[in-house]
Amino acid sequence: MAPFKKRRRFRSNRVDRHVDRLGQADLPSSEGTGSEATNLRSLVDSREKVTVVFQDGEHLRGRVRYYDRDTFSIGPAGGGPKILLRKNGVLYISED
Repeated sequence: MAPFKKRRRFRSNRVDRHVDRLGQADLPSSEGTGSEATNLRSLVDSREKVTVVFQDGEHLRGRVRYYDRDTFSIGPAGGGPKILLRKNGVLYISED
């Protein structure tokens, strides 16, 4: 029987992607690239109206007032108090 040889792993300069138990790759998030913060900052500065679409299909229109790592605040288009939303419940944000 041949002795067991330890395999050498080669690492590249690219981002290492880990595979979970289901075989799905853990891809870098947009937060890791800095693009999410840049996009939200431009929406706050421009005061442009946006439509927030939630994962359950509901829509909310207004202006982005504030953001941080996990949440953002939107002022509804029809007036009223600011609403604090969690980012993990949002499917996407589109500019109107």
